[in-house]
Amino acid sequence: MDSIQLQALHYETLLKAAKGAEAKAAHAFEKAVEYSIINESLVLHTQTYAELLGVEASAISNAYYDIRPVFEAMDSSVHILGWDSPHWPKQVDSFAFRPRFLYVQGNESLLSQSSVSVIGTRSPSLEGKQLALATAKSLTKAGYVVASGLALGIDGVAHKAALAAGGPTIAVIGTPINAFYPPEHRDLQLEIAKVGAVVSRFSPATVTQKWHFLLRNRLMSALSDASVVVEDRDGGGAVRQAAFALEQKKYLFIYQSSVDNHSILWPRQFANQSRVFVIKKSQDLPRLLNQAKKTREGVGKPKQKAVQLNLF
Repeated sequence: MDSIQLQALHYETLLKAAKGAEAKAAHAFEKAVEYSIINESLVLHTQTYAELLGVEASAISNAYYDIRPVFEAMDSSVHILGWDSPHWPKQVDSFAFRPRFLYVQGNESLLSQSSVSVIGTRSPSLEGKQLALATAKSLTKAGYVVASGLALGIDGVAHKAALAAGGPTIAVIGTPINAFYPPEHRDLQLEIAKVGAVVSRFSPATVTQKWHFLLRNRLMSALSDASVVVEDRDGGGAVRQAAFALEQKKYLFIYQSSVDNHSILWPRQFANQSRVFVIKKSQDLPRLLNQAKKTREGVGKPKQKAVQLNLF
């Protein structure tokens, strides 16, 4: 087991012993970094870790012996990135809920390239599917890496469209990297791992919880220059990511068709905010994003020309 695997094992042991309390585990881990014990066998420092975490030594030992076999069985193609790793994506460092480690299968250098999240509902309309396809194609042609969450619906269309256009794509998942969710996208996940990157903030020893998918969305937004919500319901995961994007001072793109859909409220709640762009056709997205990145205006936006919807 190399040093980064050993460090991740130490951290995950603390996290399990702390019953999932990330802040508590992170504090104990940073103290262990100061003590220079994270690259040594954890069994030599069980009592120290117990004191740092405020638990019995048996809680550390039990967690360690539960987790260690999972780490030992980890596929050799999985790369673990820590804060000091050469390919650690620095753009996530200033945001809330920064993960301590990332688990990546594929080309980890993609995480530091300019990417755009293309996200939306798991039950899209035909128009939504067409928009997702056109959006991913347009971004890929413009040199952006398309990121999405590997979910059914819009996410899957975006990943497949990026691959079909000859570009890489990043799948940011809410499960451990050794899991396949949804199972219908197992083959897609494996393909992305070969020609793009699959990334998770969750170790292979993690038991997936529903709220992990919101942490996934926070991470995806932080990795990306912008998020495009193709189509979603009020309160959907993509809408939550839209809020995260603005919180992180990223750019957000919404289609006019969503704004015009009066059966949902969220598009009009976002539409007039700073860094939000309402577009009518996918071809406008790269131009507006490039212009916005150049101007770096905290308020105001590049002038948008009203155009008719033209998917292809």
